[in-house]
Amino acid sequence: LKAAYSAQSWSFVVRFAAMVDCLGFMSHGLIYGTAMWLAFGLVCTTIASKFFVKETPRITKEESSQLAMVVVWVSTICMWLFWAFVYMHQMVPLIYPERAPGA
Repeated sequence: LKAAYSAQSWSFVVRFAAMVDCLGFMSHGLIYGTAMWLAFGLVCTTIASKFFVKETPRITKEESSQLAMVVVWVSTICMWLFWAFVYMHQMVPLIYPERAPGA
């Protein structure tokens, strides 16, 4: 019974320590990664506007530019969201390692 109690209290200490260190949305890695995704979007905006915007008989240059911006920023935001979800999931894992009784 005493071993089970100490395992429970150890589990609580580990979980509490993880909650104390968690900075949430203000985590340095999350802020840095968000800045990198913003830079990625700006670079892609420059590339798209310089090399992929052109006028055709069916679309004007302004419409082509608007379409390029929508494609670049929607894809950048979707990729950033996926990255942020994965990053935040690793900040506070749902499963903690458990020590074997004889180890």
